[in-house]
Amino acid sequence: MNLPGKPHFPRLICIFLIMMVLLSCNFLTNLVSNPFPSTPSNQAASETPGVAGQPPVGSEQPTAEPDPLDHLLAMRSIIIHLTALQSDGSSSSTQIEIDSAGNMHVKYSLPAMDPKLLPQGFDATQLPTSNELLVVDGKAYQPSDQDPNWMSTPMDENYIQTLSQDLHGPDGVAPWLDILPDGSLISAGQETVGGFETNKFTVNGAVEGGAITGSLWYEPQANALVKAELHVPAAIYDVTDKSPTGELKITLDTQKADVPMVTLPSAPAATAEPSATP
Repeated sequence: MNLPGKPHFPRLICIFLIMMVLLSCNFLTNLVSNPFPSTPSNQAASETPGVAGQPPVGSEQPTAEPDPLDHLLAMRSIIIHLTALQSDGSSSSTQIEIDSAGNMHVKYSLPAMDPKLLPQGFDATQLPTSNELLVVDGKAYQPSDQDPNWMSTPMDENYIQTLSQDLHGPDGVAPWLDILPDGSLISAGQETVGGFETNKFTVNGAVEGGAITGSLWYEPQANALVKAELHVPAAIYDVTDKSPTGELKITLDTQKADVPMVTLPSAPAATAEPSATP
C-alpha cells in the first residue's frame, strides 16, 4: 500500500536491496527454527540443512514462514513504535496499537516531500504528512471527513499482510539483518524491556561500505523481536552517492499496554426521501 506522501527509495536502491535480500539467507525466518543463538555466531543456523529459508538440496523452495516480526504483529495488548531517522534529519514513523482482540489503531508519520521531486508549481503542503487507519478483523479502514460511509468500505482486505510488508521494508530492521555475515550477533544476557523478559544481543556486522551495529531484544516465549536499534551507514543504504556520510538509524520499540478496544463507528443512517404530497 502506497500511502500519500510516503517516501520511497530511488529505483536503483530498491533493486539493490532486493538483490541483497534474495542472495542472502533469510535471517529472520531462520529464527523460527533456530532462534537467536546463545553463542557469538549465527553460523550454525546458516549451515544446518533444512532450516527455514534454506531447504536441502533437491527440495522445493518452501513458502515464506512467519518470522519474529510477524509474531510481533500477532501479539495482543501492545504498542509498537517503528522509527527510521535518515542522515539528512528527516524521519518516518509507524505506531501500532494492538488491543486484546488483535484489532489495531495504526498511525503513520511521514516526512515532507522534497519539492524538487514534485511538478513545478505544485504546492507541497497539499500532501499529507500523517495517516491513520483502523484495522478490524484484519481489514483496514481510513477515517475520512469527506466520506461519511468510510467505515463501510475497507481500503485493504488483508492489512496484516500489508503491515508485515511495511515492517520488512527498507525502513524496518529485516533487510539489514538479512545481509549480516555470520558472527554478527553476540549474546548480551537477559534484560527486561517494555514488560517483556528478553534475550539481548549486540549487533556488529561488517558489510561492503561499513558496519551495521546496534542491539536486538528477543522474546523467546512468543518468538518475537520486540525491540531493536540498528545503525546503518549511509555508504551501505545510499548506493547512488559516491561519498555519503551519516547513517540510517532504525528503532523498534514494543511496550505491553492496556490498549482500548478498537472498533468502527456505526455508519450514518440513510436519510429517507420526503414523500410526495398528493
